Amino acid sequence: KKSLVLLAVVLVAVALITESDAGSEYCPAIAELDCNGPCVCVTDRDAQGNCPTGFKYDSGRRKCTVNMLLA
Repeated sequence: KKSLVLLAVVLVAVALITESDAGSEYCPAIAELDCNGPCVCVTDRDAQGNCPTGFKYDSGRRKCTVNMLLA
């Protein structure tokens, strides 16, 4: 029973954090909105130096980027 309460608390906390992230509705969950220049969704490369599927490395931003989702 305690683990269910803990799980519920964690889920609520994650929902609140995700909701407060500006631009989260325009980007995949793994990315954040970056408007330094044209607005794009950015995320870091993985441990092997690869970008997630659909992302391309932007040497200017030094991040993996993808166009914003059109909501």
